[in-house]
Amino acid sequence: MDSSPCFAPNTRDDGEEEPFKVICIARYMTKLVLFVLPSTTMRWSMVEPPTSPSLERMSCFDCVRCCFYWTQPYGWSDHLMVLDTCTLRFSTVDLLTGYHLELSYLPDQSFGHRHANAVVMGREGALEMFSLVGQHGSFALYHTSLKNSSQQWKLEKIIQLPEQYHSICTMRAAEGFLFIQGAPEGIHIGNVDCYSMEVRTYEITKVCTKMENTFNPRRALPYFSFPPLFSELTI
Repeated sequence: MDSSPCFAPNTRDDGEEEPFKVICIARYMTKLVLFVLPSTTMRWSMVEPPTSPSLERMSCFDCVRCCFYWTQPYGWSDHLMVLDTCTLRFSTVDLLTGYHLELSYLPDQSFGHRHANAVVMGREGALEMFSLVGQHGSFALYHTSLKNSSQQWKLEKIIQLPEQYHSICTMRAAEGFLFIQGAPEGIHIGNVDCYSMEVRTYEITKVCTKMENTFNPRRALPYFSFPPLFSELTI
């Protein structure tokens, strides 16, 4: 069994204390199960999705408007699996429609578990995604959106990424930012550069450099949307 505990995102902006939930996502060999601990009862309950997902294709999730979206760690799947953390109900979103069909056929030269797709909070209620594609030694993010209850993904913009890296992966999206990691060519363990990109403006900023295994990059864990009880102390 592989388990990943996390907090359900805080839905209030006024800073007031409110009940929160701890969600533990447990992946067994044949099924996915959620264990939920509400602060109001402090008792665990269990929730199962209505259909069994393809567990070997699931990566970490992105959180958008209190929903968790799972994408494949590499390649494309037919749909996104979605969990509403307020109602604890599962649903799916069609993925291979519109421009995504063209994107899935591109000769991608990236390799490894690069976490290719990231779901982000879009403009005016749109669901948006950034997909990483590597071709001819360079990398680009393809920004697509699903607007106005449309079932077709539309291309918004292609963003070229810094060219000095042998490999690049997207790590996680949160609060209007996408986090990117670039590794130089050469040794497998070395200094990698971490960037943030503001989704609204596409502005890319270098955040830090750290030691990392470039063949097994870890997901970023940005510190956002925790209940006030677990937020940093302020004066």
